[in-house]
Amino acid sequence: SFSSDDEFSGPLVFAGYGINNEERKYDDFAGVDLTGAVALIFSGEPPSWADSDGAPTRSSMLRNKAYNVKDRGAVAVLVVSPKRADQDQDSLTKYVAHGADQYGIPAFHVTRAWAEWATTAARLGALDALLEKLDAGRLATAAMAHMKASGRASFNKRTATTRNVLGVHRGRGPLAEEYIVIGAHYDHLGIQVPMMRKFKDGKVVQGSPEPKIHYGADDNASGTGALIEIARLLAAGPPTGRSVLFIAFTAEESGLHGSKHFVENPTIPLEKTVAMLNMDMIGRMNPDEETVQVFGADCGSTFPKYLESVGREVGLKIAPGVSYGGRSDHAPFIHKNIPSMHFYTGAHPDYHQPSDTADKINAAGGAKVVRLVAGVAAKLAESAERPSFVMSDREKARSEPMAATATFRVVMGLTPSYGDDGRAGMGVDAVSPEGPAERAGMKAGDRIVRINGKSIANVYDYMAATRNNKAGETVDVVVVRDGSEQELKVVLASAR
Repeated sequence: SFSSDDEFSGPLVFAGYGINNEERKYDDFAGVDLTGAVALIFSGEPPSWADSDGAPTRSSMLRNKAYNVKDRGAVAVLVVSPKRADQDQDSLTKYVAHGADQYGIPAFHVTRAWAEWATTAARLGALDALLEKLDAGRLATAAMAHMKASGRASFNKRTATTRNVLGVHRGRGPLAEEYIVIGAHYDHLGIQVPMMRKFKDGKVVQGSPEPKIHYGADDNASGTGALIEIARLLAAGPPTGRSVLFIAFTAEESGLHGSKHFVENPTIPLEKTVAMLNMDMIGRMNPDEETVQVFGADCGSTFPKYLESVGREVGLKIAPGVSYGGRSDHAPFIHKNIPSMHFYTGAHPDYHQPSDTADKINAAGGAKVVRLVAGVAAKLAESAERPSFVMSDREKARSEPMAATATFRVVMGLTPSYGDDGRAGMGVDAVSPEGPAERAGMKAGDRIVRINGKSIANVYDYMAATRNNKAGETVDVVVVRDGSEQELKVVLASAR
């Protein structure tokens, strides 16, 4: 983790775990000067710090450690594993470019064999002996006499230009200079190591380390295909009053870069942008329910009546999202106070997985979403009434900054629904094979109404209900299935 061609040189200093935790009265930097030095530290933290489920504290994060040594004047950090994972190997962490962090100083993972040689040569002792001192709370940090480290950290960084793709359907009449934006992102994850948790016997297990093709049929070829079809429908129909701007966004998966770039460098005046309609994952509608989730359904004053009337025409039920949603290309428009909606047919176990393939697409359901979005866009383009931006009290409360980011230690192995269809409880879109939820008997389509006696109305209640639990604990989960309540015993798994 470094910038290109960072050179470093300085005396080598052993700095324990690289932790300064005032709450635990633990300080690896007591009595050691890191100014201009190269810090050698162990990864992890004292074993006694972990919860009974083995969940580490924030102090164990490499990011925090790198900033600790940097703030104390170190010029580089070398990290060594506390113990061998395999007695016959001393392997280093594989470099993964798309997940690399920038700490502001060079950071390397070194082998135990090299670190053992260095600490022994500096007469600090063997690694295991140093670990025993650290874990017992005895000071083990010290300058490594006559030892100096120097080197260069470098990598070849390649950049490429990628583009949003735009097309416009020109309106006619006095409103032609105002615009309805319809968008979908066309990028996906490409070839990489799958990120989703895998379960075996109710516990999280390590997935395959091999990179695989992520096809992205639902995320978001479905949205991109729908964008093209809506453009075709509107072009074949009568002229609209307002113009319609179609945008296929790039770089959504890496941080909404395409849509953020557009709102900061718009090709049309933002004050002339009446509404934004976004489609992201609209290809996996449940054929038994024919429901589409719409985030931001109430952030435009005229949105509800258009959704209701067009939804009725095309035979779709509308489930407003429990929030405006901030993880797709409509979000930058909402931040500019432009009324925006995100159309979505729900999550599934193939999300961000190589298994998101075209054979699983519900094409008929996707076609209904096309007609829904096209119909709403037509009404927005024709109506003399321009929707005003509405920020609900619930959304205002949710958008306020929190004092600290919540850390979740346990999982059930399920995909929650983010839609609000008016029914009690939180819908379960999918359950992970061999995960805690499936082992307890939970099924996709269930609705969680209580956890340990706490009422669950949406995904936020669900996340809060187990935030203080530990892995291995059993929680009582009441679900509604086929109109009746069932109580399940779910043994929580560690999130890591």
